[in-house]
Amino acid sequence: MDTRKKEKERGSRSCFSPRSYLLLPDSADADERSLKMKTLSVLVLLSLAVICLTSDASQTADGNLAQEGPFVEKEEASEVVRQKRAAGQLSLTQLESLREVCEANLACEDMMDTQGIIAAYTAYYGPIPY
Repeated sequence: MDTRKKEKERGSRSCFSPRSYLLLPDSADADERSLKMKTLSVLVLLSLAVICLTSDASQTADGNLAQEGPFVEKEEASEVVRQKRAAGQLSLTQLESLREVCEANLACEDMMDTQGIIAAYTAYYGPIPY
């Protein structure tokens, strides 16, 4: 047993201690690396903040930010809907529902027979809702 104790003492004094053999960092190295990582993280976050702030400032200076947002004025939205409606054809179900509305009014029904459902509905009830 005395020889084992002597071997342990010699092993801990040698340059090949288990800590250096496994390449485990000393606490001073770990603290230094931790400090470097924290500094790097702070720099990255600050650079992102600068980029975000400068890009927002350039957009608000142009006035384009309000136009690019998800909210649109009611008049602009209705204009876009009218353009889409004019570009596309109405389905048979949509035409049938217009016909049912127009049949409730005798004057609209007469105009529907002569000029068509879309002209009659638009004349008596305004723009087509879909």
